[in-house]
Amino acid sequence: MAICGVIAEYDPFHKGHERHLRLAREKTKAEYVVVVMSGSFTQRGMPSLLPAHARAEMALRCGADIVLQLPYAFSVREGEYFALGGVHILRQLGCVTHLSFGSETGDLSLLQEVAALLEQPDEAFEQAVRAGLTQGLSFAAAQGKAIAHRLGIPSSALDAPNTALALCYLRALIRLQSPLLPVPILRQEDYHSPNLDVYPSATAVRGAILRGDWQGVARAVPEEALPVLRRAVLAGVCPPSAVDIPLRQTLLLTSPSQMTAWPGISEGIEQRILKAAETAVTRDQLLAAVKTRRYTYGRVSRALCHGLMQVTRDDLPALPAAARILGFRESARPLLRQMRKSAFPLYSRPARTEAAALDIRADETWAILAGHPRGGTYRQNPVIVP
Repeated sequence: MAICGVIAEYDPFHKGHERHLRLAREKTKAEYVVVVMSGSFTQRGMPSLLPAHARAEMALRCGADIVLQLPYAFSVREGEYFALGGVHILRQLGCVTHLSFGSETGDLSLLQEVAALLEQPDEAFEQAVRAGLTQGLSFAAAQGKAIAHRLGIPSSALDAPNTALALCYLRALIRLQSPLLPVPILRQEDYHSPNLDVYPSATAVRGAILRGDWQGVARAVPEEALPVLRRAVLAGVCPPSAVDIPLRQTLLLTSPSQMTAWPGISEGIEQRILKAAETAVTRDQLLAAVKTRRYTYGRVSRALCHGLMQVTRDDLPALPAAARILGFRESARPLLRQMRKSAFPLYSRPARTEAAALDIRADETWAILAGHPRGGTYRQNPVIVP
């Protein structure tokens, strides 16, 4: 029996995601699709706009059968660890056979060749990367330039966001010696496009929600998911501006030595952040003042998120130890019973234990920023869709 895994954020779920789930199921002939989805915070270093259970329900009504939560320690990380956490969970379930992901290139053999090179680089490749770093490139840019030179491909061929993440998934499969079969789906929409028609980007849909453009939202979101989205927005979302004041307060009360314990902080960037914080009044202004070619927007954003959450490097495990069940379809109960027989722990609501502390903190922080009662999010039971 084929079971397809997908790793996602779905903030929010839109028609492009629906297309991906449909094609993934068709290509793999999967009986079930299992999604591992980020929780209250996302890879861009921000709280999700919508709560996790609402996003899970949208996915369940539009093609997913079971949705599990990717722990904070992997959802707010660079692509390598985001992918590693998701692939590890899917592998540990003991029943998933395929991994499907979006990519701006559908050439799986090329992607696998690049992933193998990144996982087992030789001295010549490492020298090429170091040369790029010496030129002031970010690590990702230096790697991309070295890959392009080695394989004789355009330097822009692997720059697209989903292709970069696809390489991370393939590297995770290699590193974990996972038997999951990779299934890329060619992505048709521009990751940053403001267009809400055909297959929109999540960035465009979030913008439409925040400005109240419900006609645009209705064009971008599947009909089955739209009522769930409306309920979530009426209950209260977490807009990006909600982070501005708490982040300024965090930086006011944090010393440079304390900041060096945050993941992503090194080489004196903490001094640059604290200097910029003296005049920046919003998170976006702070990021604009701090980011460089070497310290990218994403890296600085995630570091600030960890600081807001009071997360240190010691809080980040090598691999997920468990996963939360966010929701499932009634028809997927047999698969859920099978998954529970694996040695990998699945839970419905986190107990206040040390292992779950970081995810509970993330849920409660999201609730505070969104203006919700603090404990309601992490106590919520899984969504069950008929």
